[in-house]
Amino acid sequence: MARQSKALRGKFRWLGLRIDRGDLSRGSTSKIIAENLPDIDFKLFDSISSESDTLAIIRLKLEYNDYAREKLASNTIIDTLTTSGKIRLVRQRLGLTRPPRK
Repeated sequence: MARQSKALRGKFRWLGLRIDRGDLSRGSTSKIIAENLPDIDFKLFDSISSESDTLAIIRLKLEYNDYAREKLASNTIIDTLTTSGKIRLVRQRLGLTRPPRK
């Protein structure tokens, strides 16, 4: 079976976030985001924690981008830093490197 053309595939956006809590596990980061976006499907790709904060990159559908940014901005511990159609650009803007493949 032939693969769908690029135009027919779903469109996604990548959001770069900062959570003002340090030393969060990947599961805790996902849980905090899910509590703020209960009705939106997202996928957590990167989660890098330091002592003071956590940087995260999530992928969500294009049609939910504006709504998700508004919902996340209303929370005091989450800052939406950047958004793009390419994860490479979001990682570059946040100063993250691509994690090694397992």
